[in-house]
Amino acid sequence: MDGAKAVSTPLSTTHSLMLHDGSSPTDPTPYRRLVGGLQYLSLTRPDISFTVNKLSQFMHSPSETHWQALKRLLRYLKGTLSFGLHLCRRPSHRLYAFSDADWAGDRDDRKSTTGYVVYLGGNLISWSSRKQRSVSRSSTEAEYRAIAATTAELIWIQSLLRELGISLPTTPAVSCDNIGAMFYCANPVLHSRMKHIDIDFQFVRDRVTRGLLQVSHVSTTDQLADALTKSLPRPRFHLLRSKIGVSDGATVLRGRVKESAPSTAQLEYNLDRMNTARGCNIP
Repeated sequence: MDGAKAVSTPLSTTHSLMLHDGSSPTDPTPYRRLVGGLQYLSLTRPDISFTVNKLSQFMHSPSETHWQALKRLLRYLKGTLSFGLHLCRRPSHRLYAFSDADWAGDRDDRKSTTGYVVYLGGNLISWSSRKQRSVSRSSTEAEYRAIAATTAELIWIQSLLRELGISLPTTPAVSCDNIGAMFYCANPVLHSRMKHIDIDFQFVRDRVTRGLLQVSHVSTTDQLADALTKSLPRPRFHLLRSKIGVSDGATVLRGRVKESAPSTAQLEYNLDRMNTARGCNIP
C-alpha cells in the first residue's frame, strides 16, 4: 500500500457490502489479520468505527469485494495518519449523547445498525457502531433500541464518574432525530405495537420518569452519530468527522488549537438553544 493513492472516505457509498455478492472468495487469513488490527485502531478513531464494524461481519467468508473495501479503508488511513481525537480542558462536566440507527440497512438480513457518541464536557469519550441483534419492523423501533443502548452506556459512565468523585451539573441527555422514538420515551402507555420491545421500553421510560435522563430531538443535519450508522458522501462525512472531534494532529501541533477547538463547544451551545426553543426536553 506504499504507492496507493489516498481516498477521502473510508467506505464507498455507491455499493453496499453483502455476504454473497457474486465475487470470488479470497484468503481469509490476511483479511482477518488486518481487520483484527483495525479493531484496535477504531478505539481511538471513531471515524472508522462503522467501516471496521461492517468489514468484521465478513471475516468468516470474505470475498474479493470485501478485500477491495478493506484496501480502501487502508488508503483512507494513509491520508489521515496524523488524525486523532482532539480533547480540550473545559469547565463543564455535562454528560450528553447522540443516538442514531440505520433502519434495515443490512441487505443480507435487514437488521439495523446502532450508532452513538457520548460527550463529557464537550469531549468525545465513548462511541459505538454495532448491528442490532434482531430485525426492527419500523424506523421508530430501530431508533428506540439505539436509545436503550445509549442509555445503558450513559448509566455506566455516570457510575464510573461517581466512583471517581465527579458530580454532574445536569441530568444526562440523549438526542435523537426520530420524533416517534422520542414520543415513546415520554408516553406512559405501552402501545400494543411495542410490546415485543417491552424491556427496552421500560428501561428507558423508567430513567425518564425518575428524572435521571432527558431525551430531546435533534435535526438529522445535526445528528453526530450519523457517521456511525452508514457510509456517507465526502462533504457530509468530513463535516461530521470534524464535529465529533477527529482532527489533524499536525495542524493542532502547529499552534492552531484555538481555531479548531470550538466546534464541539459551539455545537453543545447550539443544542441547548435549539432544545429550549423547541421545548423538546422531557422533565
